[in-house]
Amino acid sequence: MQPADNKRRFPRIPAEHAVLVRASGEGAPEGFAKTRDVGLGGCMFVNPVAFGEGAPVELLISVNLAVVRVRGRVVYELPADGGGFEVGVEFVEIDEGDRRVLETLFEPPAV
Repeated sequence: MQPADNKRRFPRIPAEHAVLVRASGEGAPEGFAKTRDVGLGGCMFVNPVAFGEGAPVELLISVNLAVVRVRGRVVYELPADGGGFEVGVEFVEIDEGDRRVLETLFEPPAV
Protein backbone atom coordinates (compact mmCIF):
# COMPACT_ATOMS: atom_id res chain seq x y z
CA MET A 1 0.00 0.00 0.00
CA GLN A 2 1.29 3.45 -0.83
CA PRO A 3 0.35 6.96 0.26
CA ALA A 4 -2.86 8.39 -1.17
CA ASP A 5 -2.53 9.60 -4.77
CA ASN A 6 -4.32 12.86 -3.92
CA LYS A 7 -1.15 13.97 -2.09
CA ARG A 8 1.03 13.55 -5.19
CA ARG A 9 2.30 16.46 -7.24
CA PHE A 10 2.90 14.10 -10.18
CA PRO A 11 0.60 11.23 -11.15
CA ARG A 12 2.07 7.74 -11.23
CA ILE A 13 1.24 4.89 -13.55
CA PRO A 14 1.69 1.15 -13.04
CA ALA A 15 4.93 0.29 -14.82
CA GLU A 16 7.47 -2.51 -14.52
CA HIS A 17 11.00 -1.44 -15.39
CA ALA A 18 14.33 -2.86 -14.30
CA VAL A 19 16.11 -0.52 -11.91
CA LEU A 20 19.57 -0.58 -10.36
CA VAL A 21 19.40 0.99 -6.92
CA ARG A 22 22.51 2.43 -5.28
CA ALA A 23 22.33 3.80 -1.77
CA SER A 24 24.88 6.38 -0.65
CA GLY A 25 27.67 5.65 1.76
CA GLU A 26 30.37 3.07 2.36
CA GLY A 27 29.01 -0.48 2.26
CA ALA A 28 25.52 0.76 1.40
CA PRO A 29 23.19 -1.72 -0.32
CA GLU A 30 23.10 -1.92 -4.11
CA GLY A 31 21.00 -4.21 -6.23
CA PHE A 32 18.44 -4.73 -8.93
CA ALA A 33 14.69 -4.36 -8.52
CA LYS A 34 11.64 -3.74 -10.68
CA THR A 35 9.50 -0.66 -10.43
CA ARG A 36 5.82 -1.16 -9.72
CA ASP A 37 4.85 2.40 -10.57
CA VAL A 38 6.59 5.41 -12.09
CA GLY A 39 5.84 9.12 -12.30
CA LEU A 40 7.75 12.22 -13.28
CA GLY A 41 8.39 12.93 -9.61
CA GLY A 42 9.16 9.48 -8.25
CA CYS A 43 8.68 5.73 -8.34
CA MET A 44 8.03 2.69 -6.17
CA PHE A 45 9.87 -0.61 -6.25
CA VAL A 46 10.19 -3.66 -4.03
CA ASN A 47 13.59 -4.21 -2.44
CA PRO A 48 14.78 -7.00 -0.13
CA VAL A 49 16.35 -4.57 2.36
CA ALA A 50 15.28 -1.22 3.78
CA PHE A 51 17.31 1.94 3.17
CA GLY A 52 15.68 4.12 5.83
CA GLU A 53 13.31 7.01 5.26
CA GLY A 54 15.13 10.05 3.95
CA ALA A 55 18.07 8.00 2.64
CA PRO A 56 19.60 9.34 -0.59
CA VAL A 57 19.61 6.86 -3.48
CA GLU A 58 20.71 6.81 -7.10
CA LEU A 59 18.49 4.94 -9.56
CA LEU A 60 19.33 3.71 -13.04
CA ILE A 61 15.95 2.87 -14.63
CA SER A 62 15.64 1.01 -17.92
CA VAL A 63 12.94 2.72 -20.01
CA ASN A 64 12.31 2.02 -23.72
CA LEU A 65 15.90 0.99 -24.52
CA ALA A 66 17.31 3.95 -22.58
CA VAL A 67 18.74 4.24 -19.09
CA VAL A 68 17.38 7.09 -16.97
CA ARG A 69 19.67 8.27 -14.15
CA VAL A 70 17.92 9.81 -11.17
CA ARG A 71 19.00 10.95 -7.73
CA GLY A 72 16.27 10.63 -5.15
CA ARG A 73 15.39 10.16 -1.52
CA VAL A 74 13.38 7.46 0.16
CA VAL A 75 9.99 8.83 1.24
CA TYR A 76 8.44 5.66 2.60
CA GLU A 77 9.14 1.97 3.19
CA LEU A 78 6.35 -0.52 3.86
CA PRO A 79 6.48 -4.29 4.32
CA ALA A 80 5.77 -5.95 0.95
CA ASP A 81 3.64 -9.03 0.40
CA GLY A 82 6.04 -11.93 -0.02
CA GLY A 83 8.89 -10.22 1.83
CA GLY A 84 11.06 -7.19 1.38
CA PHE A 85 9.90 -3.59 1.34
CA GLU A 86 7.87 -1.37 -0.95
CA VAL A 87 10.19 1.61 -1.32
CA GLY A 88 8.78 4.97 -2.46
CA VAL A 89 11.37 7.35 -3.86
CA GLU A 90 10.97 11.04 -4.63
CA PHE A 91 13.16 12.25 -7.51
CA VAL A 92 15.30 15.20 -6.40
CA GLU A 93 17.62 15.45 -9.43
CA ILE A 94 17.04 14.40 -13.03
CA ASP A 95 18.48 15.95 -16.17
CA GLU A 96 16.18 17.23 -18.91
CA GLY A 97 16.98 14.44 -21.38
CA ASP A 98 16.20 11.73 -18.83
CA ARG A 99 12.99 13.53 -17.89
CA ARG A 100 11.92 13.50 -21.55
CA VAL A 101 12.46 9.72 -21.64
CA LEU A 102 10.16 9.33 -18.61
CA GLU A 103 7.57 11.60 -20.24
CA THR A 104 7.25 9.10 -23.11
CA LEU A 105 5.60 6.70 -20.64
CA PHE A 106 2.69 9.13 -20.33
CA GLU A 107 2.14 9.69 -24.07
CA PRO A 108 -0.74 7.90 -25.78
CA PRO A 109 0.37 4.96 -27.91
CA ALA A 110 0.92 5.68 -31.61
CA VAL A 111 -1.84 4.31 -33.81
